[in-house]
Amino acid sequence: MTIAGVAEVLGKDVSNNQVSVGVGKILPFEIGSGCKIDIKGGKSRLVSSYDAGTAIWHEIIRRIFLENVTLRRILIVGDSDTGKSTLATYITNEALKKGYRPGIIDADIGQGDLAPPNAIGAAVVSEQVTDLRDIRGQFFEFVGNTNPVGFEDVVIKAVKRILGKVRRSCDICITNTDGYTVKKGVDYKVRMAFELRPDLIVCLGKVSLFNSFKAIFASCSVLAGRSPSNTTKSRIDRSERRLSQFQSYFKEQSRTKVIAKELRRTKFVFRGQTFSGARIDRCGYLRLDKRKTKVVRLSELEGMFVGLGFNRNIVGFGLTLNARRHQLSIRSSVRYFNEIHLSTCGIRKKGKAVEFRIID
Repeated sequence: MTIAGVAEVLGKDVSNNQVSVGVGKILPFEIGSGCKIDIKGGKSRLVSSYDAGTAIWHEIIRRIFLENVTLRRILIVGDSDTGKSTLATYITNEALKKGYRPGIIDADIGQGDLAPPNAIGAAVVSEQVTDLRDIRGQFFEFVGNTNPVGFEDVVIKAVKRILGKVRRSCDICITNTDGYTVKKGVDYKVRMAFELRPDLIVCLGKVSLFNSFKAIFASCSVLAGRSPSNTTKSRIDRSERRLSQFQSYFKEQSRTKVIAKELRRTKFVFRGQTFSGARIDRCGYLRLDKRKTKVVRLSELEGMFVGLGFNRNIVGFGLTLNARRHQLSIRSSVRYFNEIHLSTCGIRKKGKAVEFRIID
């Protein structure tokens, strides 16, 4: 989009500038008198600023930065498509305006912005952005699944670890979460809040979610926030956005190489457990532990998206290519790692198309 005139997006001045809107992303453009926007390519639609502009969150911003008593840890919870990422971007931009150094943690392992699917990303932000994907992740934790169901404890522990890393370098830390709030999802988010100990919890969307948190947390502020109207993304939008995020880590093939790792010298991590001494048996299974309770079919290792670690820190990501009796080949730009974090997801080429698949 080309802007001619005065305009802002989530607190960032975009006057007389160009703004790109990512796949499946919806941005509120707040324009001055006489401003014109030229839209090129893609789909577009307009909604009123009352329904989707930053005005719906002015009270939240006021509470965060009230009278120099800045709330240091902020947790945003809500269902899918309730504006969590958008609000996190807005808070980040406002913090920069006021001279703070904000940190952002993206704990959405399915539709994240600062890390690929399966992972949690975080960064200390120095410049205003219109999309969290414009921020380069600096800290990572690998979960190994795109759905938090069944991985709740793994996610909570990963978010707590990454908070410990990023908070040392920022004044304000915003944690954005996934959209799992149905059934046991509320209990999961409550447990996360107990572990993270936020100063402020913002509940977007359902009143019942706000009431649940308000009744439990008396030691911190709990605010209800409106969700932008008419901003629901389709399943196709979600799939395309997830695939785009996967592919972004392997666009520059010239920087990636095939690396063969000896199994006996490599640790494997899955669901938060670390295994040593893995081997491939005669039946074609990768056995992670001596008791043979953790096994992976070799066919599932071809095209699996993995996290690569060194001394308990995620240093990059890779795609497994093939497995032999004593070694596993991985395509990655990372050269040195001694841990392979397995996932339930992968990328495979089918003809000219690239498809996303879940590995059972």
